Amino acid sequence: MNIQYNTQQEQITLSEYGRGVQEMVEHLKFEQDREKRNILAHTVFQVMLNLNPEIKGQKNYEQTVWDHMHEIAGFELDIDNNFPTPTQEDKNTKPEHLGYKKVLSKYRYYGRNLLDMILGAGEMEPGEVKTMYINYIASFMINSSKNWNDEDLTPTQIVQHLADLSNGKLQVAPDSLDIHLEARTKRPNNNRSSNTRNNKNKKKNFNPKYKKR
Repeated sequence: MNIQYNTQQEQITLSEYGRGVQEMVEHLKFEQDREKRNILAHTVFQVMLNLNPEIKGQKNYEQTVWDHMHEIAGFELDIDNNFPTPTQEDKNTKPEHLGYKKVLSKYRYYGRNLLDMILGAGEMEPGEVKTMYINYIASFMINSSKNWNDEDLTPTQIVQHLADLSNGKLQVAPDSLDIHLEARTKRPNNNRSSNTRNNKNKKKNFNPKYKKR
């Protein structure tokens, strides 16, 4: 019996689609009839969507799937669709540096989502909406620092962080901030909980014997 192991076969380019899709895409490359090749490619496209349904939550997911098909084919697939044909150079091109990695590492405990909010606030026109937005961000920064970092930030520290994270676009006076303080949420102390359970168990298992006089 001639047994062929997966380790002896060609490596799968994108594991989320499996070897079956890779073999179908490889077959597309050698289909001579262009019209038939396009029909088959759209069928493979639907199979790829069914195998990776989570991708539909991404923006421009259809182009992403087509790009995946070209990548599986080693960028040697000649088909027609509504999107530009990617190349190996496109895949190897590094994304543009965002320019705030250094400052983000300094305040990494805030997270990228909050940084995006601060950068957005820096681009807003002055007015009531921008003021409300900044107060919301500042309140979140203070409350999250209390709950997770056990740190009480001052308005002066907050405005400095806002200035740093916005590349200097948010210049706010500390006394102008309207901070909403939330009730502090105490994180569970695992050691204390464990000690409490142990003490209860000791009391439960303790059975003193008294001598009668």
